[in-house]
Amino acid sequence: MSFKSDNSRYTNRFLSHLMGFVKKYDLFSPTDSLVLTVSGGIDSVALLYGIYLLQNFGYSNELRVIHINHNSRENQNNEENFVEKFCLHLGIEFTVKTLQKFENHSNFENNARVKRYEAFYEYAFQKEKILLAHHIDDSFEWTMLQSLRSSSIEGLIGIPVVNGRIIRPFMCVTKGQIKKFASCYDLPFIYDPTNEQIKFERNFIRNEVITAFSDRYKKYLKHYVYRHNEISRRLGLHLIYKDQSPFTISFGKKSVLIFNISSQLDVSGIQDLVLRGLKYLNPFSRGSVNEQLERVVQAMKNNKGGPLLLSGGLNVYIDFNTVLITKEKSPSAMTERFDHDRKFSFDEFSSFLQEEISRKRSHLNFPFLFKISSRNLDSRQFSISFNCETEKLLKDAGQYYYPALKLLREWSKKRNLHKTLKLNYLSH
Repeated sequence: MSFKSDNSRYTNRFLSHLMGFVKKYDLFSPTDSLVLTVSGGIDSVALLYGIYLLQNFGYSNELRVIHINHNSRENQNNEENFVEKFCLHLGIEFTVKTLQKFENHSNFENNARVKRYEAFYEYAFQKEKILLAHHIDDSFEWTMLQSLRSSSIEGLIGIPVVNGRIIRPFMCVTKGQIKKFASCYDLPFIYDPTNEQIKFERNFIRNEVITAFSDRYKKYLKHYVYRHNEISRRLGLHLIYKDQSPFTISFGKKSVLIFNISSQLDVSGIQDLVLRGLKYLNPFSRGSVNEQLERVVQAMKNNKGGPLLLSGGLNVYIDFNTVLITKEKSPSAMTERFDHDRKFSFDEFSSFLQEEISRKRSHLNFPFLFKISSRNLDSRQFSISFNCETEKLLKDAGQYYYPALKLLREWSKKRNLHKTLKLNYLSH
C-alpha cells in the first residue's frame, strides 16, 4: 500500500485544520502516547492516517491501535486482518480484542458500546489518551436521537470532544470532509453492511430522517455547530468559551461598542455580547446571526479590521479588543481634545480610557486615536478601517499615533510600564 494525495491543497488544508483543532482545545501534546480505536471503516481509517500524518507538522506521538471484533456477524475476521495489515504498513503496533458473543437483541448497540469502552480502557496504559473517530455528523445524529427519547438538556450539547481520557479529534470535520480526505489518498476501508439496517436507531435517524431534509436544508450542520457551541458555553461546558467575558458593552442610538480594557486579546464570551448588539440594532433581522457571530470572532482573531457588511445595513469595524457595530458613518473631521499635550502615567491613562470609551457619545471616535508627542515610546502609524480621513491627515502630516487599546498593549510591556507619555486625544 502506498498513499499519495491527488489533491495536496485540500489534504494539507484538512490536516492544518485538524492540527489547529487539536491545539485550540489542547486535545493532546505532540509527544503524548495515543491509542486509536480502528474498526476498519472509513472514519477510523481516515483518523488513523490523519494522526499519523501529523508527524509532518512536528508531532511525534507514539501510536498504538486497538481493533474490536464484536463476534456478531460473518466476515469480521476479514476486518480484523485488514486493520492489522494497514497498521503493519504504517509501522504501528496493533492488537485485537474479540468480544464474547452476545445476543443480537434490541439493546445490542448499547451492549456493544459498553464492551468496546471496557476494552479500550483495559488496553490503554494509564497515561495514554484514547482517540475515537466520531465527527460532526455523528454528534448531530446523537443529539437528534436524544431529543426524541430524552428530556435531558445535556443531550442538546452533542457528543463531547473530550470525556476523561476519551478524545474525538474529528469533531471539527463532517462526514463529507472525511470522505474527500480519504478519497484524495485513495485510502482502503471496509464497509459495514449493518449501517443500512434501520432497526438500529442511529441508522434510522441517519438513513431515513436526515436524508429526508438534508438536501433542502444544506447548512443544517453549520447551524448545529454554532448552536452546540453556544449551548455548551451557556451551560459552562464549553472547552474554551465561558459565561463570563472580559468585554464590556455600551449601547448608543445607532451603534454598539464592545471593548476590553486589557493588554491581552481574550475573546471568551464575546459571542453573547455581539449577539446582543446585533439584536439591539436590528431586532427584526431574519439573517443567519450565528454565521455573523463567527465572522466577527474570526476577524478579531485574525486581526482583520473590517468593515464586515451584515444584514440590516450594519457595518462591523474591529480593532484590538474593540468591536464597533454601527449604522452610522465616521465623522468627516476629528480635532485634538486637549489644548496642549497632556501627560499620562499608565494607570492614569487606563482610568481615562475606561471612562471615555464607555460613553455613548464617544462611539464614533473609534478606534480612539491618540497622537504621540513623547519620543520614549516606539513611534508608529496605523492603518484603520474607521475615521479613515483622520488617519490620512495624520499620515500626511507625518504625525505618530496609536489606537487607544494598541497603545495600552504597547505601554503595558515591562520596558514601557514606568514611562509617562504626552498624548492628545483625537475626537469629533
